[in-house]
Amino acid sequence: MKQQSLDAIVDRGLAAVDDDDLKTAEDALEEAARLGGENHVRVLHLAGMVAWAQGRLDQAAGYLMQAADGAPEDPQIYLDCAECLLSHGEDLDEAEAAARAVLRLEGADTDSIDQARLLLAQIRLSDDDTDEALELLEGISAERKNDAAYLSIHGFVLMNSNRPKEAAESLGRAVAVDPEDPDVHYWYGQALEVLGDVAGARAEMLKVLELDARDLEDHEPVSEELAEDLRGQFEALLEDIPDQVLKLVATAPITVQARPSTTQVEAGADPRGIITFVGRARTDDAEARLDSIVLMRDFLLDEIEGDDDIPELLMIGLVDELRRFFRLEGLEVATGTED
Repeated sequence: MKQQSLDAIVDRGLAAVDDDDLKTAEDALEEAARLGGENHVRVLHLAGMVAWAQGRLDQAAGYLMQAADGAPEDPQIYLDCAECLLSHGEDLDEAEAAARAVLRLEGADTDSIDQARLLLAQIRLSDDDTDEALELLEGISAERKNDAAYLSIHGFVLMNSNRPKEAAESLGRAVAVDPEDPDVHYWYGQALEVLGDVAGARAEMLKVLELDARDLEDHEPVSEELAEDLRGQFEALLEDIPDQVLKLVATAPITVQARPSTTQVEAGADPRGIITFVGRARTDDAEARLDSIVLMRDFLLDEIEGDDDIPELLMIGLVDELRRFFRLEGLEVATGTED
């Protein structure tokens, strides 16, 4: 009876996490810990999911790894552990171990095995092992291959395998299945860009801009004090880039705005770019003309954990935009030089 009661409490807490009802989830966690102890596998699972929902990723990962270490028979514990670690971008070996544990569970159902294969494909992709990622995706059940999650991950892996035509086909199907997912539109737009479908790519990126606006945190209007601080940090970065690159951007005025505008995205700007170059990007027929540089405040604030992160993000944004606008494909973040 005690185990049945504990399971019911944990199930209630997990359902509350899914419903974003964190007060109910926290109450269930407290009750479950009193009944089963803080180190019970199911209590650790619920503690990890509550911490994850609260944005405490380090603690969430710790709780979920402890739960997985308890060798539970519930595949969802391993799946949640692997997904949390993958989203955290750390301990990917542990994430892979958790996902592969599901494949070894005798009682794992087809849906759980499919989820494990999807997670493993993403983990292998993070190690640039696109061949194994594709093998893992191939083993997913036929029914699951019509889901947006499979189609989008499949398309992303194909893009990283330099197969943009096949990637666009898969991502286009994913967009049709789940038209409200901005990430899928973003990847689809990138695939269309590679294929030379500029109009199609811009349409997808405009959709990303629209959908992202619903989810991005609202901030106060850009103050002149903050704008001046960001301009100063960006100008300091320019002192460390090679002269042949510096001369491309040195005379352009620098402004700060909250997010990219529709006009900027229509002109080719990345709707998720931290830095946008305004002007005419280089083409096969004409050299680039840079009119101004815009720093996107909201993307910086949403990405950083502290002010010390800003210079690194600005440098990454600068290199990405230099590659796009001036076609400097060989530019490296670490050295700021071309191959």
